[in-house]
Amino acid sequence: MQRIQQWGARHTHQGGFTLIELMIVVAIIGVLASLAMPYYQSYTARAQASEGLTITAGLRADIAEQYSMRGQMPTRLQLSLNGNDTLGVTGRYVESVDYQPPAILVTFKGAESADGGSALGGAIMRVEPTTGEAAEAGPNPSNGWQCEWDNPSDNDNSLQSSWLPAGCRG
Repeated sequence: MQRIQQWGARHTHQGGFTLIELMIVVAIIGVLASLAMPYYQSYTARAQASEGLTITAGLRADIAEQYSMRGQMPTRLQLSLNGNDTLGVTGRYVESVDYQPPAILVTFKGAESADGGSALGGAIMRVEPTTGEAAEAGPNPSNGWQCEWDNPSDNDNSLQSSWLPAGCRG
């Protein structure tokens, strides 16, 4: 009889994790999340900036064609762009695209927009043709394009050059 009572007493012990073990797991997950978050934000910002470069591909091709025919950067009128209005080109993260010779200005949506906005929060990316071998020749679209952030309100330099698309880092 005594044997049966001992066997029953041994199996009433509850299994599971102690509070300290659970706290250690939560702490490890917190540390991993805090390390991963900056990388994720940088990844999304680069992806959103690359949309700005992709969305301007047609305009850049038109500019290069006009440059090859005329030997100089085209004006807005030569590209059939009227007035000072933006081009009406938008995207998921791009609010507007404008051409102010020789630069294409890509304005990103603010963080407060209806579809979640952009990690770039209203930043302006300036896309310009690079200059040739001789700097006095001026910008030449056949030499490629370079990008830079053009945000006068960005006083804290939160826009990183590593967020620019790889295809146009200057």
